[in-house]
Amino acid sequence: MPLAERRDLPSGIRDALAADADAKVLKSIAPHPGLSDAQLPAMVNQHGVRVVAKVAKNPDASPALLEDLARHRPPVRKAFREIARHRNATAPALLVCLSDWQARSTAAGHPDLPPQVIVELLADDDWQVVEAAAANPSLPPAVMSKLVP
Repeated sequence: MPLAERRDLPSGIRDALAADADAKVLKSIAPHPGLSDAQLPAMVNQHGVRVVAKVAKNPDASPALLEDLARHRPPVRKAFREIARHRNATAPALLVCLSDWQARSTAAGHPDLPPQVIVELLADDDWQVVEAAAANPSLPPAVMSKLVP
């Protein structure tokens, strides 16, 4: 596994490890940049919940893949936190992430969250969610001006 954790692997070695049958190897290699759109879902198809969170952590995971991972059954709570942090996360994926208490505040601050949802989160019971929503760059300016005394 230590070899699979290296991020400076030549693409041939990286791709060979991505095809390994061992879930531990796949968990180690899944966050590696440069894996293809075909390799990442193949890992999930092969090992399911055991690799979903690590696949969601991959910086090259596509928006469509992140949406699929957010809807994975059974749900993988660790994946919600990774998806909420991901630059490619879409509104549908982020809306699912809001259902997890640990991912909720991260999702509330994601700029791809729909503005109307961000506004609703300003009234959340969790102060961290409210703080993240208030700092969200997609918060409408009119709402921002109401927040400032």
